Amino acid sequence: MGESNNLLSRILRHGPSQSTVLLILTKMKEDGQHNEVIDECLRALKVYPEDIRLRCLLADTYLKMEFFDKAEEQLDRVTSDIDELISAYKLQARIYTDQQRHEEASKALKRYLAHKPDDQEAIDLLNKIRTAEQQTGLEIPKPARASVEVSEQEDGFPELATPTLAEIYYEQGQIHTAITTYEQVLSKRPDDKNVIRRLAELRAMVGHNAATAGKADNNLKKKNEKIITVLEGWLARIQELRYA
Repeated sequence: MGESNNLLSRILRHGPSQSTVLLILTKMKEDGQHNEVIDECLRALKVYPEDIRLRCLLADTYLKMEFFDKAEEQLDRVTSDIDELISAYKLQARIYTDQQRHEEASKALKRYLAHKPDDQEAIDLLNKIRTAEQQTGLEIPKPARASVEVSEQEDGFPELATPTLAEIYYEQGQIHTAITTYEQVLSKRPDDKNVIRRLAELRAMVGHNAATAGKADNNLKKKNEKIITVLEGWLARIQELRYA
């Protein structure tokens, strides 16, 4: 374990990419190196201040150490950044509409309206798309403002945001929580093929891990091999620096 951690620390010291940093820090968090993860997250966020995944990882690590105020501060930043990016769905819907891709435009607008239910321009555009679909003999859900409000869960969060939350849990290594979240989505949307497919994938991962739980040495070897495979591009660089 010490040799593996040393390898990860050395790679972090030599400028890895954002995705590599996230992979390494997620592994370190799984190994319980919470103080190191916090330090490295803060260091990485100075270079990549807009990386929402790193902030979520930092918030979750703060939470595990019961630094509630710091966790809340990071999550406030995350939700603020997400709120600023929501308009991308509206822009996407306009592009789809111009290309007569009404079904895709409708889905994009519903995602946008789940977060911005009072945007009358978006509501009007969704009604326009609905009219166009009806003229072609196809039927899509009525985009009235009330229908958007009904889609909200009892805790006040939009149902459409739940799969995103599940993926955040997955990115943080909380696969069981991600499965539970997807199961809640599926109970409300039993015909959602994307949710069904993703839930099956996560359950398969858990089943695979359970089947190999008794083989600790092999499991550790596989984890290290996975890390080395992803980070092998950095190993040569480390060797060059060592003998420079």
